[in-house]
Amino acid sequence: MRELYSAEAEHGVLGAMLQRPELIDILADGLSPTSFYFAETAEVFRAILELHSTGNAVDLLTVGEHIGRLHTGDNALAYCAELVQATPSVANARAYARIVNDRAIERALYDLSGQALDIAQGAGDLQSKIAAVQAAAMAIDAGSDEVEVVKASDLLAQQVEVWQDRHDRLSRGETLIGLSTGLADLDEKLGGLQPEQLIIVAGRPGMGKTTLAMAITQHAAIQQNKTCLVVSLEMSKGQLLDRAVASEGRIPLNLVKSGAACQSHGSQLAAAAHKIQRAPLFIADRAIGTVGRIRSMARRHKLKHGLDLLVIDYLQLMEGEGGNRTEEVSSISRGCKLIARELGIPVVLLSQLSRECEKRPNKRPVPSDLRESGAIEQDADVILFVYRDEVYHENSEYKGIAEIIIGKGRDIETGTVRAAFVGQYNRFEDLSTSWVPPVKAAPTKERSLSARYAGRTAAA
Repeated sequence: MRELYSAEAEHGVLGAMLQRPELIDILADGLSPTSFYFAETAEVFRAILELHSTGNAVDLLTVGEHIGRLHTGDNALAYCAELVQATPSVANARAYARIVNDRAIERALYDLSGQALDIAQGAGDLQSKIAAVQAAAMAIDAGSDEVEVVKASDLLAQQVEVWQDRHDRLSRGETLIGLSTGLADLDEKLGGLQPEQLIIVAGRPGMGKTTLAMAITQHAAIQQNKTCLVVSLEMSKGQLLDRAVASEGRIPLNLVKSGAACQSHGSQLAAAAHKIQRAPLFIADRAIGTVGRIRSMARRHKLKHGLDLLVIDYLQLMEGEGGNRTEEVSSISRGCKLIARELGIPVVLLSQLSRECEKRPNKRPVPSDLRESGAIEQDADVILFVYRDEVYHENSEYKGIAEIIIGKGRDIETGTVRAAFVGQYNRFEDLSTSWVPPVKAAPTKERSLSARYAGRTAAA
């Protein structure tokens, strides 16, 4: 087993910096004083960065004078001279820097074993412990990434292939880049649900936001054979399954819940159950209300089954980090966005709205109605509001019609898409092409009191 450090590599990279200060920015990228195993090499590296950042000259003399004496009591100037002499070749300095960085990561992995032992023996539930170990491992992995600045012209060749792929799909009649929602008008507006997107589906209670999210999920799993995971913090697996069967089989939900559907809609129930059984649809309803635990579950699920869509119902039942609820909600929305980016999938996050919209004459929601944090609006790529006029107005002309309001969309035009809401089947459907919005009659203008009086006197 090789050592978790390389004295030669540490000496070589520092010697190269002392001889060729113009290489400092290149060699120091990705390194920190903690990347060096030996205290004296870390001390010299820190001094080089301090002099370089202030615009001072860097060589063995200036660094030696800056340090004076090392923590060991040795003369720093003499030590720097030894580093220069011990450098095999400045031309290979980048390779030395990579070795130093690699050994630092290996030491971090070694230390992780001790952290994992402490976590395993500490307090907390099993899932939280697993999430903590995974988070520590991911932090090491994230720290090992090199951020590369690429010239735009170098990206063109790769992007041309993307454009060609889009053209080929369009030629085949495939207009969607992402997952279809199952609603043609909404797909046309959104272009489907895209990888790495955080999509917020929001509404007041009873508007149908869970129904819409499940409709999108079922369409992706059943019709597109996409692997979908629903994490429900509000409803049980059984409740979600009742809704899924009612929607897919077009069976009244109350009959499914009462058991009468087995007799009155037996064939539809069996057909719907068969479709759901064959679909890669997964549901979790345990109390896993933290972003870390959901991320851990999603990672494991992707490794084991694959994952194309994650749905979380809903934000306000989750626990976040911070000194107050606003900070907690901010950490939740940001964490969900990072899950989408890390796993390369769309994440649909449901959210409640504040009561502010109910205080307005026009009760249609706007982004500022999102409860507890403006960070939700900032982190989201798409915000969809579900609004049904009949919830507020019993004699509404829009009975059975739901408005899906696109309140925000990156590279997407905002607007409203109308869909049919079939409440008894717990489903959304495309509106009939023959449906047109009702036309309200223009209000008649009443004459003023003086005009009516003048008319009577003239008649008299």
